[in-house]
Amino acid sequence: MELRATQRAAILVFAVAFVVYVFPIVYDLGYKPFFNYTAGQDVASTSMLPVRLLQYGDFLLDEYQSFFKQNWISPGMIAQVNGHIVSRSPVGAAVLAIPFYGIPLGTGWIANPPQPWLSYPWSAFFPGKFAAAFMSACAVVMFFFCARELTDVRASAALAWVFAFGTSLWSTATQGLWQQTPSVFLQTIALWFILRGRRAGAAAIVPAAFFLSAATISRPNNALPALLFTVYLLIEYRSAFPRWVLWAIPPALFFLAYNAIYNGSPFVFGYQEGFQADMTAPQLDGILGLVFSPSRGLLVYSPFFAFALVGAWLARHESARRFYLFAGLNILLGTVLISMFIPWDAGWGYGTRYMTDLLPYLMLFLVPVFKRLRGWGLGAFLVMAVYAGIVQGFGLWDYGERWHWHWANYRYDVWNVSENEPLFYLKQYVAMARYFLSR
Repeated sequence: MELRATQRAAILVFAVAFVVYVFPIVYDLGYKPFFNYTAGQDVASTSMLPVRLLQYGDFLLDEYQSFFKQNWISPGMIAQVNGHIVSRSPVGAAVLAIPFYGIPLGTGWIANPPQPWLSYPWSAFFPGKFAAAFMSACAVVMFFFCARELTDVRASAALAWVFAFGTSLWSTATQGLWQQTPSVFLQTIALWFILRGRRAGAAAIVPAAFFLSAATISRPNNALPALLFTVYLLIEYRSAFPRWVLWAIPPALFFLAYNAIYNGSPFVFGYQEGFQADMTAPQLDGILGLVFSPSRGLLVYSPFFAFALVGAWLARHESARRFYLFAGLNILLGTVLISMFIPWDAGWGYGTRYMTDLLPYLMLFLVPVFKRLRGWGLGAFLVMAVYAGIVQGFGLWDYGERWHWHWANYRYDVWNVSENEPLFYLKQYVAMARYFLSR
């Protein structure tokens, strides 16, 4: 009975998340364009690559060079290597998205979309958004299974809804083939194997190494949780370490082979120049800004994470306290790592994009406190969750572009209280509602 309840809840969690996630795509294509469908230059190369892979079987982007240069002043998502154009962005998202491009490409929809306002290659962004919505919905259901290892069905489902619609998983990961999209998807799978290992033993945990390795080649920041949970394995399941390493090898071999062929060396990856130019010592401004700044702070967009501090305290008494210790280290060190990036605010975009990779770990710290919430505490949490859902929904419209455009000389200030991003979009939606009602 309990297994059936879990399965039914998982199906419902996935179905609702996926339907909500694809609504903007269906609305744009079936009724009229309203929601943003590019979501920034960082998704451009990964949205084009599946087309190239299906047509020619390689990762070159030569035919899109003029497209990138015509539409972006400084197309940082591509690089010229050995006379060819290649993606600077990691290609993991593009590889995972390939199945979603087959029908649109095979039927000719990508080359000749029937919508009069849409043309190729912009049309290639839509299968990418569909793939991103699917991966994000899968991440939600995998988080449900992770939480289910720690608490009951109801609490797991409730927290899955919060994860789905109250965080930047919705406003960022579902919007296109960002690095964060496969990052969260693959990490939630890995976390489920790690948590499952607590009841099923060492043999159950080792596949997590494959998904942590794949998450790392999809987004380099994930080398940190991969390292931390390798240490966790050595403490908890030392005999499984050789198998852990073997599971991690296939994604690493793909990474080395891709770099050797397309970047000129196995040890050269697309963003090494950015790491060298933009990394610095940890910035206090960045650490505080990632949590509190009016236009990028995690607690501004998802204030219910304040309860995670209580959850961290309560986790000391949980049976999974050692898991929580390493999850907490990943949150702390991951935040410091992001603060070391000079543009820690993630540039043009909406909300807390750079914190998206840490969301599954933060959400799991809500488990110890959520199952104890009653009365006013539960009410406060639910109010914060509803607020977060509204604020995250604001980002679906144009992914922050209007907020950035309205600043003089585009010099935006994420610390400006009166001109903060959520308030700006609230005013925009109120103005649209007034216009609609006055017609």
